[in-house]
Amino acid sequence: MSKFDFLDRADAGRQMFENFGKKISNYDLIVVVQPAASEIAFAFASETAIPMRDLMISRTAAGVVIPRITQVADLRIAVLDDGVETGTTAMAIGAMLKTEGATSTALMVPICPRSLVPQLLQVYDAVDFVVAPDAPSSLTRHYEVN
Repeated sequence: MSKFDFLDRADAGRQMFENFGKKISNYDLIVVVQPAASEIAFAFASETAIPMRDLMISRTAAGVVIPRITQVADLRIAVLDDGVETGTTAMAIGAMLKTEGATSTALMVPICPRSLVPQLLQVYDAVDFVVAPDAPSSLTRHYEVN
């Protein structure tokens, strides 16, 4: 047995789809956090016709830069990412989508620390994950191939 939860991000996407892929049909749009979640999104793209939009985030010395996504008013949105470490990026994305008028939002990730779920539920209507460590940690420790 491997000490890792996932071989790589494609494996994480497959496991996510197996665990909660049926829920994806409840959404009008899938937002894929880039560049990290593209391999994860492939597992969903091959199984659904729901439109996907990339959200290209960047990191600077000052923090994470998250561009606005417009034209999401009254949509039910699922956000796919490669995992949650501290929750900062996920919280900012959820808040931005609510500000832009999304009706409901769900965060779907392979890894989410159990301790951060209550905080994430302040900006998301649902948080789905495969692995839930007790406390935040580096995502790299969950992937055999990074």
